[in-house]
Amino acid sequence: MYGNKYDIKHYLNIEHHIYYTMTHTLDYWSQYLQPDDYEYVIEYVENIKNNRKNDKMMILSGPGRSGKSTLIREIFSYIGKDECIYCGQDGSEIYGPLYKLWNVCDISDQTRKKNIQLFVNLIDYKQSIISDTPHIERVNSRILAKARIIQMEHIF
Repeated sequence: MYGNKYDIKHYLNIEHHIYYTMTHTLDYWSQYLQPDDYEYVIEYVENIKNNRKNDKMMILSGPGRSGKSTLIREIFSYIGKDECIYCGQDGSEIYGPLYKLWNVCDISDQTRKKNIQLFVNLIDYKQSIISDTPHIERVNSRILAKARIIQMEHIF
């Protein structure tokens, strides 16, 4: 049974009709993101978790120490680390098997034409991709056109 977007009710004991409400694993981040960005992150992650497709790439943008990498690690942990893959700077992992979620390290460093086209194709085919960058102005315009930018401004 589902309550609001962020609460999932589970029956612990059907005989006694005892249930509890589980808050979302990522609720902690609501205090550091704009409300519409937080809702988008939750919807994006829940789509992945429930095998629903996302139509955009999600880019976490902000200065160093703003929690970008930490949020990505927590998303990976929630989805299941076996369902996700980190792609290094060279992007070689993108030529391997498909995963529920890909993390492309600093998308602003992806400048090879073949990688840009591959990312555009993957997004068009609804592959969920998350990346981070402190330099959103350097991200290829073709990728930006297919991305949702989440601003991370709080410095930890």
